[in-house]
Amino acid sequence: MRKVLLMIALVGCGGDDGNNNIDAAIDGRPQLTLDCATYCSTISANCTAANTQYADANHCMATCNKFTVGTSADMGGQNTLGCRLYHAQNAMLSGDPATHCPHAGPAGAAISAANPAVCGDACTSFCSLEIAICGSLDAPISGVPAQYQNVAACMTACGNFNKSKPLVAGTTNSPGDSLACRIYHLTNAAISTANATTHCPHTQMTTTAPNPCAGTPMP
Repeated sequence: MRKVLLMIALVGCGGDDGNNNIDAAIDGRPQLTLDCATYCSTISANCTAANTQYADANHCMATCNKFTVGTSADMGGQNTLGCRLYHAQNAMLSGDPATHCPHAGPAGAAISAANPAVCGDACTSFCSLEIAICGSLDAPISGVPAQYQNVAACMTACGNFNKSKPLVAGTTNSPGDSLACRIYHLTNAAISTANATTHCPHTQMTTTAPNPCAGTPMP
């Protein structure tokens, strides 16, 4: 009887068919504390192996501290910690980490341009983190090398980035000219000013070797 009721509830709210940005609610979900410690422990437990979103707890905590907090009611359409925590929990409750872990990670969605936004789209997530971590030419952060004039310039550049590679946490992260590579290096840059000095240049629009996100200059 319980399974029947759950199926009715899922149909009633539209399910998770890839055509909307709010995943079907999972019944019996416990209320989690909306903070970075809870988020990082939840995503590290539920998003593992090929679904891993952060190299380690330090990368997760440092990046999380740059998210807009939002609320525990955020499920989709919000570029917030609340939305990411919801999907980190869904990765376990739904039994489908391959779908939910990218929503819970720093990109807030699967990076491929063909995928819809969930916790923001990948470019919005990238550029909001870029300005928060590396600053901008309009609003620099002391000691950190800014890469973009402002959010608008970052969004324009991101529109041209290669989005065919998924985010892969760790030292083997999608090398080459891709949005995935740039997001990975932002999670490195978030850890400290020293890290930002090294990794913020890896997020720029035009990159050259030996930059791990090296590629041909953009027009």
